[in-house]
Amino acid sequence: MLTVKLDKSPITILDMFNSIASQYDVMNDIMTGFSHRRTRKIAAQLSGFKSNEKVLDLATGTGDFAFRLYSEAQGTIIGTDISEKMLSIALLKTRRLDANRFISYNLADITRLPFLDETFNLCTIGFGIRNVPDPLSAMIEVARVTKKGGRFIIVEATPSPHSLVKFLSLFHFQKLAPLFARLLSSNVSAYNYFAESISQFPKASDFAETIKQAGWKKVYHQPLYLGIVTIFIAIK
Repeated sequence: MLTVKLDKSPITILDMFNSIASQYDVMNDIMTGFSHRRTRKIAAQLSGFKSNEKVLDLATGTGDFAFRLYSEAQGTIIGTDISEKMLSIALLKTRRLDANRFISYNLADITRLPFLDETFNLCTIGFGIRNVPDPLSAMIEVARVTKKGGRFIIVEATPSPHSLVKFLSLFHFQKLAPLFARLLSSNVSAYNYFAESISQFPKASDFAETIKQAGWKKVYHQPLYLGIVTIFIAIK
């Protein structure tokens, strides 16, 4: 099978997310059948986030993971993203939640974070690492800003080890999701990209090895929904 080479340059990813920001939350619910909400809840609980800790939520988008962490503990949360339009929506949602004292946002590239070494107890990224052109370099940078003994939680769509489940999942994202996008979104090509980026993501066990290569000492991974989503837990 011919594999399409995806353009993951920062400018392309920035333009794509800026173009779909206003429809992103609705499409996310439709594409996942609302399961992304439960997934983030599980990940936030596994993170062990406490109110005296400082967390960096990478590729925060419209802030859903940051809000879930806030519901677990009212610690210091900084969300970063390269899309100013996604962050503007996250900021509006934060104000509605009256969580401005705890959650703030920073426009930043995951490969060049504007923070000092060993700043955060916890770093998180939900469904965003597959959009990074060089995940290894990004995870090395995340390790830099994480305190010794700190945690890194990665949530990502992964190819299921069960062939039928993998087929049905890819059919959903490659066929059905773009169909919904034609009805509700102004950028159908973005959802074609999402489908292809999911199909090209490595097996969970292989990606866990990549996390270790980035300098994380202990790495665990927990599959959800028969392996179509995996939560990776790394400890520095």
